[in-house]
Amino acid sequence: MKKLGLAALLGALALTGCVKDMQLLSDSVPTTGKLIDTVSIPVPKSYTLQEIDSAKASVMAKSIGEAPIDELTQYAQGVLDKIIAVAPSGAPTAEIVLIGNSGPGAHAAREGVVFLYHSAFEYLRSEDELAFLIAHEYSHVLLQHTPDNLFSMLRPYLLTAADVAVGTQTNQSDLLRKAGQMYGSDLILRDLLLPNWDRSQERIADHLGLDLMVKAGYQPKGASGYFEVAQEAEEKFDANYQVTRNQLELFLQAQFQPQGQDNALLNHFLSELGNAVDTIQQSLAAKHDDADERAEEIFAYGMREYMPERSNRMIHKEAFDSVVQRNKSTLENYRIAGEVLQSLQRDDSEIDLSDLENDARKAVTGSTANHPYTRWAFAKVRERQGDLSKAAQNIDLIGNGEILALPVEMKRAEILKTLGKVKPAFERVEHVATYYDWPLEAYRFMYPIVKASGNKVRENELLIGCVTRYPQQRAMCAGQSVAGQMVGM
Repeated sequence: MKKLGLAALLGALALTGCVKDMQLLSDSVPTTGKLIDTVSIPVPKSYTLQEIDSAKASVMAKSIGEAPIDELTQYAQGVLDKIIAVAPSGAPTAEIVLIGNSGPGAHAAREGVVFLYHSAFEYLRSEDELAFLIAHEYSHVLLQHTPDNLFSMLRPYLLTAADVAVGTQTNQSDLLRKAGQMYGSDLILRDLLLPNWDRSQERIADHLGLDLMVKAGYQPKGASGYFEVAQEAEEKFDANYQVTRNQLELFLQAQFQPQGQDNALLNHFLSELGNAVDTIQQSLAAKHDDADERAEEIFAYGMREYMPERSNRMIHKEAFDSVVQRNKSTLENYRIAGEVLQSLQRDDSEIDLSDLENDARKAVTGSTANHPYTRWAFAKVRERQGDLSKAAQNIDLIGNGEILALPVEMKRAEILKTLGKVKPAFERVEHVATYYDWPLEAYRFMYPIVKASGNKVRENELLIGCVTRYPQQRAMCAGQSVAGQMVGM
């Protein structure tokens, strides 16, 4: 089996998320003149509220949840509204949704939603830099690009690989245990959320985004400034999670070992996983555009088309600094929560759980007492301490009883099941599964419980539904992800 090389693969997915299937008169940036003067805007489609909610749910199925920092959301929405106001005739409306994630980046859905990570207000330095990030993402909405998440094909295999490894380790090492529990970390969520792109599509979004932001009154220096700080933030983020990346790579590489001739199903799964990885690596090699090259090109484009503005106009900084300052305590609590989550990736011998608990308590004080990101960090600390009841209580404090992000809901269900509260856990997952259009994790949780109950009708319903949606994951659908169980399939 080929070496996975996941660290390089994950490291390649950086900066803003971008998309494919663009519709332009030309597939290249003009050598003279502004791109906005030549671009062809598709006929806008009116999305229903249900379609927009579905786009949001798709992101919530992979994230920790929204960051309910109202003033920052409204501020970013104001920037987006300025950009939409100067867009070509017929431009669709769009809304900002702030996501709790310390990894640099953003994500656009063609239905008119721009998902902005809260960390943008920590590493960006001015409204102009924020305007470029938002204008870049809005360009994908404007051109009706369809995101194609590279990791969407890998995610079911990663989950199964984690199950196989954890289920077959009689003396489970700390490294394997942590690697198997990494879902929900900023690292994996950021990489799972970033969609596919290619060189021409990314260049179009960069150039059109610059045109839009300048037309809206922003300083073109904000574009090159964005690349400068975003790349620095990305490198810092990657350094913080380098150990975690290495753990995950070693963990998954361990799955590519011969399992014996009598385990054809598991070997088939491993072969499919290897093929999926190869496909993604080939796609990245063909499509990925180096961030340095993008930065150089957008700098040259700005110098060519916006030299007077670059020379004479001041950067919009005071309003940005002011809104960040007013939300300083909230952002500080998010920063602490992010550090707590990073710390939990280290070896147990390096963690002082008492200190980590104190930090987690700070994160849930004041305005962030019931925020998903801060409570998630506290719940993970309680879980590591072995206090599952308090871990579940922290999750219960999030929101107002609405359905939470899928990883959070599934973690609570697993905790409740371990505590012997199987029925309420099952009923909640069934409700959550309907909301998220029956993700693989829901089948994995529900099927063994139904099978043990002896309800053959319901068991067959779940199995058929799971195999229909995820035909490549028959083993997981049947609750047989452990190697020894796979033999009987």
